[in-house]
Amino acid sequence: MSRWEPNARGRLAEAALELCGERGYEQTTVAEIAKRAGLTERTFFRHYADKREVLFGGSGALQELFVNAVTGAPESAAPIDSIAAGLQAVSAMFVGRREYSRQRQALIVANAELRERELIKLASLSAALA
Repeated sequence: MSRWEPNARGRLAEAALELCGERGYEQTTVAEIAKRAGLTERTFFRHYADKREVLFGGSGALQELFVNAVTGAPESAAPIDSIAAGLQAVSAMFVGRREYSRQRQALIVANAELRERELIKLASLSAALA
């Protein structure tokens, strides 16, 4: 029996990015992602609703952090300063993830289904900020 290892969610995201980069998004299955991460399909679906979501994990946390920083800005702050506070708050989420973000964005640009999902996530963020 294998020993439990932490960070299943992160391992799944890394495995998905690697496999989609090697084979393409459409040719990569959830089973392959789970296997590469050393996990089961069942574990994959405990963490992500579908294959697309594995590339967008953390968007809820990003939205919450951004909105909280904007709404937490002083009422006297100009709108642009409130947004700047939000950007400053979320920038910490990207420290050390430049290469991951670059590869993820390349996958999104290359796939219409992922571009659609990204637009939905961005619209949700925009509505929450408004």
